[in-house]
Formats: sequence, C-alpha cells, structure tokens
Amino acid sequence: MALIRCDVFLFVAAFCLIRYALADPPCRTPNNDFGECILIKECTQLFAIIQKRPLTAADANFLRQSHCGFVGMIPKVCCPPVTTPPISTDKPFTSITVEDKTEDITDTPEVSHPLLPNLNVCGQDTSNRIFGGEQADLDEFPWMALIEYEKSDKRRGFYCGGVLINKRYILTAAHCIKGRDLPKTWKLFSARLGEYDTESVKDCINNGFSSECSDPVLDVPIEEAIAHEQFDPYDVNQYHDIGLLRLATEVTYTQFINPICLPLSNQERRKSYTGLRLTVAGWGKTETKSESNIKLKVQVPVKSLRDCNYVYSSRVHLENSQLCAGGEKGKDSCRGDSGGSLMTVSSNKQGEVNWYAVGIVSFGPTPCGLGGWPAVYTRVSKYVPWIISKLKA
Repeated sequence: MALIRCDVFLFVAAFCLIRYALADPPCRTPNNDFGECILIKECTQLFAIIQKRPLTAADANFLRQSHCGFVGMIPKVCCPPVTTPPISTDKPFTSITVEDKTEDITDTPEVSHPLLPNLNVCGQDTSNRIFGGEQADLDEFPWMALIEYEKSDKRRGFYCGGVLINKRYILTAAHCIKGRDLPKTWKLFSARLGEYDTESVKDCINNGFSSECSDPVLDVPIEEAIAHEQFDPYDVNQYHDIGLLRLATEVTYTQFINPICLPLSNQERRKSYTGLRLTVAGWGKTETKSESNIKLKVQVPVKSLRDCNYVYSSRVHLENSQLCAGGEKGKDSCRGDSGGSLMTVSSNKQGEVNWYAVGIVSFGPTPCGLGGWPAVYTRVSKYVPWIISKLKA
C-alpha cells in the first residue's frame, strides 16, 4: 500500500511540474500587481470593461497595457488576482512603473520648447483596435519614418528608421548617421513618412466589409544630419547613440503622418519602465538584413540595468542613459528598424492619452531574437535637453 501511495505521489508531482512548466510566467498588471496571463473572456474584471459602451480612452488604454499575448487570434490579458478591488477607469489611467533601485532615476526640471508639439497634437492614438497582432494597423504609429540612403552607384534603399518629433525633425540613432558599419560612400538622402507596405504604391486594408486606404507616402529630402557629439562609432558600449535629421521642408500633419511625444514632463522622465512591456515597430530593414514589407510591431519586456549588465558583462557595460528590453525568443527590435523607437502609451491628469518615445534602437545580439538576450536602447529621457538644444525653426 505504501508503494502505491508513493507512485501516486510521484505521478501527481510530475503532473504538477509539467503544468507549471507549460504555464505562462507571472505577469504584471498596469497597476503593478502580479497577475495571471489568461484569455480575456476568462478574466471577469477586464471582460466587464471591454463590454462597456462607449469605451473611454482610459478603458482602451488600460486594456492595451494589460495585453500579454494571444491564443490563436484571441487576446490574453494580465488578469489581476480575485482579491484585488474592482477596477475603475473613471479617472484617467497613468502607466505605473516598477521601481528599479539600480537605475539612477532622479528629479529633473520640467522642459518645453515652442517647436515641439503639445499633447493635443503628438502621440495621438488613432487606431481603433484594442488588441492587435504582429501587423500594425494602417494608421498605427504615424510617426514612423524610413531613412533612405543613396549608394555610390546612385541606387537607393532604406536601411534605418526613426520617428517624427515635429514638422522638421526625425529622431534616430547616431549610428545611422556615422555608424561603424555604415559605408562611407553612402549618403543620407531622404525620409519616408506615411508608409505601411513598402511593396505597394497605394496602401489599403480590407477588413472583410470595406477597404480603408492611406494617403500617398511622403518622401522628404534630408537637409542636415546631427549625431550626438560624444557618440563614438567604434566604442562597443555605444553610449550617446542618438541623432536628429532635419528635413528640407516642413511636413503637414495628417491621420497617417503625425509626431510622437517626447518625455518632457518630470513625471514621464522619471519612469524606469522596468517590468513593463513596451512596443517597438518597424519594417525590419536593418543592418541585420531581416525585413518585412509590412509595418510590424512587437511588445517586449523592459529589463533592469543590473540584469542586462549581467547578460552583457563579457562584452559591454551599460549606463543609465541606456535601457534594455526583450530577451524573448523570436521577439526583438530586429522586427523593427535600427534608429526606430521603443514606445509606450500613457495618459496624464488631464485625461490625454498619448504615445511617447522611450528608447531608440541601438544594438543587440546577433542573430537577434535570442532567448535571454535583450536589445539595448538609448534612453530618450536622458537626452531631452540635448534634443531641444538642436532644434531650430
């Protein structure tokens, strides 16, 4: 009898271990509670929100921040524990970060500049979808830019990305301007805005009932390229990997061309984001030669600087002007562009919901998307004064 009981115990233990191994890892809710990543219809609290009509901006924002994956086409959310008080989104929701004591996040003065758009203009979320797949919507991330180079034989191609921050400037990586691997014979030529599918002349999406089409793309010549003065393309640490491209003419804002917000407020500049999942998007036309003709997006978890330095300790030493995100197999900024942006959506006390540029794609493991190896980004909040100092009308 004792032997049978032991066998039963071993079977139950093995079954539990298998279930644990196959289960989703714990997730963090937007309110920084530990939760369970499950189908939204199985999460009573969040399923109640999605059934509300009309769905407010705060509701939609909370649901997006709760998104943690898919089962087929059905979205999963980070469901709070049942002991958590009922969720209320009546007050504007603000992204809550997990404090990371290893990073130097200090008080910084409020900054502003007349040439930067206000929150009524920048980072506007025009997409109607709360949960999306890997392909972005036609009008999603309208600040995304493709940077075109002209080679010595006069052929042209897109090899970097960036984000529009006002009518004349694109924020990108310094290594896209004077990178070690950038051929000296290549010349920065233009920036393309309003792109969705690089292989089609007119971009349209058919949702099964009707077709939606975007405006024609806009190619604007680059008038000036500004790399950070302290960026050294031969330094393996890639500190100060940030730059600006000044466009030859002003662009007009539309549904498909619109700037992203910079973290100007003290509240936004103090966030560490460690433990949260942020978004990176692009076409994958990078030095790694992975590419997609369709604009893609992926959510990646932000890692602490301590953990990231442990991974990269044999190669580089990262500083608080950098941040790490990713490390999940097959999900990385290879899916986006070098120079593109790591982004978050946030709302302020006035209830304005906006997208912010958090990081700039700098470097990562080769090949990209290796499990346990996050990509490295330049932390935008550390360079806001530098960006402002370079702007001119």
